[in-house]
Amino acid sequence: MGEVIIVVASVKLDCANLQNSFTFAETLSESSLGMLVRGQVDVIWHQRFYPPAVCQAVLPRITEACEAANYTLTSDLQSLGTSIGEATESAQDTERYLLTAQDTISMIRDKLFRGCQSPCDVIRLLADEYWPYGAMVGKHDGRTMLSGIIRRWPSGGHANPHIDQRDIPLLAKYDLVRRIGINVYLETPEDECGGEIEFWHKIADEGQYESQKRSDYGLDRDQLGDPMLVIHPRQGDLIMFDAARIHGVRRVTGGSRVTAACFLGVKSARDPLVVFA
Repeated sequence: MGEVIIVVASVKLDCANLQNSFTFAETLSESSLGMLVRGQVDVIWHQRFYPPAVCQAVLPRITEACEAANYTLTSDLQSLGTSIGEATESAQDTERYLLTAQDTISMIRDKLFRGCQSPCDVIRLLADEYWPYGAMVGKHDGRTMLSGIIRRWPSGGHANPHIDQRDIPLLAKYDLVRRIGINVYLETPEDECGGEIEFWHKIADEGQYESQKRSDYGLDRDQLGDPMLVIHPRQGDLIMFDAARIHGVRRVTGGSRVTAACFLGVKSARDPLVVFA
């Protein structure tokens, strides 16, 4: 339990009341993963989780691939492969997601991270080892779901505050009680150049979230007030959190922000974790 702390460096924290306080784990471990899954810790922030030297080696290939990609949800960022967010837009997008998932997995493993284990594969294997009931890549009607995705925010890019919903058709059979967001940072802007991840309160009622959404995606930042928590990660850092907590990305004003990302779905305390992206 000694790895859990209340405040860590580079975090801006509003402690106006105890409900606004955040608890952290400094490393991803069997103990910290269990606490996050059970809702006993807010954020795992494992600094230099993934080797910065590997990040530097793969970035030219990732940048080239992201620049050529076509992300349909928004022009605020670039994304490799069809994301589960895109898949919820229509039946055609769901089919595209399932058709392209294995090709995207292979591209990330064999072309972008060739000779190295990709961050999302590292996460999946550790989750399978640390969680007593293991972890598995999600399936939908017998077809493999995407297990990890690469995203890039060039200068000017940002992400509106949002939650990542559990109540969507692709996840329906799992009846998830929690969706854990995971980012491994392959590149981050310099200080004062944006790209920070911001957190607000949790939204338990996804119907309420739907009624408040913008016409494009997410929520209006101006209507939420100041974030309760702001983290500026560094290259190689890992951040994990309950995706029912409103989160967003501050606008990048110089350089770029690149992440390898996936989710862990939690069904119960005695079921395998579900890996998807």
